[in-house]
Amino acid sequence: MSVAEHRQSSHSAYRRHLTAAVAITGAVWLWMRLVGIVLGQSAIAGPFVTGAPVLRDVGVQVLKALFAVGVVVGYARVFDISSPVEWMRVRRPVGSEWAYIPLGFLVSFLWLLGSLIFIQDVLGLERTASEIVTMSQRVRISRILTLLLLVGPAEELIFHGIIQRSLEEVTGLRTAILLGGLLFAVPHIVPAALGAGDLLFYGAQGGFGVIAGWIYARTDNLTVPALVHGIFISFTTALPLLG
Repeated sequence: MSVAEHRQSSHSAYRRHLTAAVAITGAVWLWMRLVGIVLGQSAIAGPFVTGAPVLRDVGVQVLKALFAVGVVVGYARVFDISSPVEWMRVRRPVGSEWAYIPLGFLVSFLWLLGSLIFIQDVLGLERTASEIVTMSQRVRISRILTLLLLVGPAEELIFHGIIQRSLEEVTGLRTAILLGGLLFAVPHIVPAALGAGDLLFYGAQGGFGVIAGWIYARTDNLTVPALVHGIFISFTTALPLLG
């Protein structure tokens, strides 16, 4: 292969992987909005299904997790990956990998706390109240469990197991971590919450995506950031119960 052909092939691979990453992110955003509208977690419309708030909330989280599995299966077929679990480096943590779980939790907590202080106290900006603030205690308890067991791992499958892992092959590790973090923030954007404080907080969520991506790169094991992610968002959801 000539130098020109090699460059053309590399450029084609870059465009293909980047396009897939953006398309997957957009699909996740649309799926989250659709599920929220149907099952009642949206400020746009709905719910079309009423009653049984705990079951509806569990249903939302289960559908998010199933979508992540579908993304993995679809991506593996399109890009001819015979063993996606091995390709994404999903395995039981060993040795020093376990230390990254409390470390990741601590760094994430400090990042969130610092971001909130900067946005609300330093800049004096308000954020739109989310449904997490107003949910009932029963829904909150079920949400804590589903975030830990389903949502955290599902988001890691998509944004680091698929997106960061694939971009790493064509952009290099550092760029893949940054792009993965940026794209991680996108599905959390809610059309009803687009104030300055909200936008900065979405950026802070992207920062959490970068932290999780860094942990993935350091451990070479997707299970570690999945555990950090699940534990961290479960903990932040549980905080009102501790007050």
